[in-house]
Amino acid sequence: MIVDDHPVVREGLKAFLDLQDDLKVIAEAGSLTEILPNMPSELDLVVLDLKLSDGNALGIIPELLAHPAQPRVLILTSFLDEHSVREAMRRGASGYLLKHAGPSALVDKIRAALRGEVPLDPGAVRLLVSPENDPLAELTPREREVLGLIAQGMSNKRIARALGIAEKTVKTHAGNLFAKLGVADRVQAALLAKERGL
Repeated sequence: MIVDDHPVVREGLKAFLDLQDDLKVIAEAGSLTEILPNMPSELDLVVLDLKLSDGNALGIIPELLAHPAQPRVLILTSFLDEHSVREAMRRGASGYLLKHAGPSALVDKIRAALRGEVPLDPGAVRLLVSPENDPLAELTPREREVLGLIAQGMSNKRIARALGIAEKTVKTHAGNLFAKLGVADRVQAALLAKERGL
């Protein structure tokens, strides 16, 4: 589903995506009020512009994720600012891309989001991991250890065994570090850790 308040953008994106064998646009919306009524019962991905004619779409991300179809939400916008990037990711977006990306690159990123990856524009990554606002600086040494092992793909049980602590303690550390980093899940935490070289 494409959500954008510019018909030319919607039509252009739809035409290009429909040329792909593995992708099909099955719904569109041009405003916040049109999104939920137009959502199909089966849907894999919502490509969402943040700034729509009737408001900012950040607030609707959790509603989209809670829809029976349980689609992923990929942000595709012209705006790049730290608040928007952090809030979109905190609310569960599967990625944050800018409209200046070329069509082929965009299709690759859409496929990545559908595979469960977290495609981010390089500018968004820089905002999330900027040294002057390094979220890792807030972590305790133990939380950094846990984050490093999460980034290696370890489960809570394996982390508990590796650190010699209870699995429940690992869950507590993980919850705390997710909150400090402003991420929604392990995938986003791992991505952030890898970008910081942890």
